[in-house]
Amino acid sequence: MTTRIVVLMMGLISLSSISSGQVKKSIIPVLNPGEQYIFRNTAISDIHEDGVRAINQTASTSWFLRVIGKTTSGKLMLRGTYLKINQRTEHLFTHDLTGFNSDDFNEFVVKSTSEDLHLQNDRLRKLGEGMLGKSFTIYITPDWHVDQVTGVDTLVNNALAGMEEDDASIAQGFGKTMRGTISNEELRKVFDDALAYIPDAEVGVGDKWSKEGNHQIGALQVDYAVKSDDGNHMEIAVSSGTAINSDIQASYSRKGTITVDVKTGLVTQSAVKDDMKPRAGNITRLVIKTVKNEMQKK
Repeated sequence: MTTRIVVLMMGLISLSSISSGQVKKSIIPVLNPGEQYIFRNTAISDIHEDGVRAINQTASTSWFLRVIGKTTSGKLMLRGTYLKINQRTEHLFTHDLTGFNSDDFNEFVVKSTSEDLHLQNDRLRKLGEGMLGKSFTIYITPDWHVDQVTGVDTLVNNALAGMEEDDASIAQGFGKTMRGTISNEELRKVFDDALAYIPDAEVGVGDKWSKEGNHQIGALQVDYAVKSDDGNHMEIAVSSGTAINSDIQASYSRKGTITVDVKTGLVTQSAVKDDMKPRAGNITRLVIKTVKNEMQKK
């Protein structure tokens, strides 16, 4: 009799756990050699000058990813190839527009309203064309940190060299700017941030964990919490406390939502906002940046 009661009680506890959404699931992706994926990253930045929204930037890039194996130290290796590039910068007061759209190479060149903008957009067109179809390598550690990206610096240098800019000083200045925004290290951050949600163990509704992250102006502890699980998708809330960069007297924080496919552990959609606010009167530029990621098996 006692045994039957214990069995019944255990069954009720198990049923209660399931009905309350506490079933634990692994959302750690399994990427096997030879598998192929499409990864898209979009960053939307609203830049404020002296408290006024002055510039809007959107940069959206799609890469074809192929798992090529592991290193002797166990790092996962992925080959990334540029599929699409769409960058747009608008100065809201002057309406000056620069950018590149890989679906229409000449879109921004044609829209240029001055000779200077025409030259800028033509340089961006040449650079974008030179990057499309070019590849680099991503190295992911067993605990899902992207600790290295190689090949981006080389492909950017090759694209810049192929532009044949007549004015050496302009070519040097443009090259310096582009190398500062498109590099091995900058792309490492993009992929590392995209995978930062991955927990160390199975999780269920209500579970929480934290990771060390990188805000655009400093280190940040980022907290994750499972909000819901409908059996197909798990919704994860992203948040942080407020941190301070004393050098520029600014505070910053992060907040957003990530939706993960529970069968694959891959991000189906996300929107995470980095916010920065002044703490003194000596800061003139603020950036509110929202990053969206999605990754799907090809």
